[in-house]
Amino acid sequence: MRKLEILRRNNARAEDASLPDVVHDDAAAGAQASAGTHTLERALQLLKVFHGSAKPLTHAELVRRTGYSKASVSRLTATLVALGYLDRAPDGVRVQIGVRGLRLGHKYLANSPVPDIARPIMQDFADRYDMSVGLAVADQLDMVYLQYCNSSKIATLRLGVGRTVPMALSSIGRAYVWAQPPQQRQRLLFSIWKKSGEHGPQVVAKMERAFGDLDTHGYCLAAGEYQRDTFAISVPLALGAPPLMMGLNCSAVGPLPDRLMIRDELAPALMKTARLLQLELDAIDSSLF
Repeated sequence: MRKLEILRRNNARAEDASLPDVVHDDAAAGAQASAGTHTLERALQLLKVFHGSAKPLTHAELVRRTGYSKASVSRLTATLVALGYLDRAPDGVRVQIGVRGLRLGHKYLANSPVPDIARPIMQDFADRYDMSVGLAVADQLDMVYLQYCNSSKIATLRLGVGRTVPMALSSIGRAYVWAQPPQQRQRLLFSIWKKSGEHGPQVVAKMERAFGDLDTHGYCLAAGEYQRDTFAISVPLALGAPPLMMGLNCSAVGPLPDRLMIRDELAPALMKTARLLQLELDAIDSSLF
């Protein structure tokens, strides 16, 4: 608890330091802009709960995942459907990601250099070890997969390009947080602890154990935390110019392999893959990622 209290105080000091020096005189305009920003933020958060999946969701599922009221979810979904970012499912009850939402993703993939450069390197690892390999970047307290390769010989995890995993429950998220500068790492830990509610102390404790593995071995692992009967091994890496911090993992359905195999074979091969990606993407503008 003392460590969490330190995180809380440090986060409060950081927030105080970031307060603007000048307050706008036009309070009405400021309030209106703030309300518009808040509505947009809530709409984007609603879209995020689909986790990049095409699976339709009911209003009740959206209420549970967002924590918004039924009335708010109804208003937001009606607006997003009208704009084309959500579509009504064939049953007329559920909603799913719409054409405009899909177009944004396809335009990104068409213009990003990551897929064409990273895919062959990651696919080679996936085929050699019969695993899935994912490259992810942070989005608030989630990690979003920019590239994802599967071996044709294994059961496929329910993941892919555009899908998200929680930073706190995934080895790829823990590797990313570990690689942050100390102040940013504390802010992320505090936010994760706060979001986790009564489970905050246990969640942060697991993350800190992963940090110990990263300190000692350069990688961390997780088994059955985000998806049952799966495991993942992850390393941090920085790609592009200027370097953008990401996470790289290998994962599969099934029990955790022997730790000697992880230490002597899988982890070194994953680190080598990370170095190859860094080399190939070193001169690419990271704003294109």
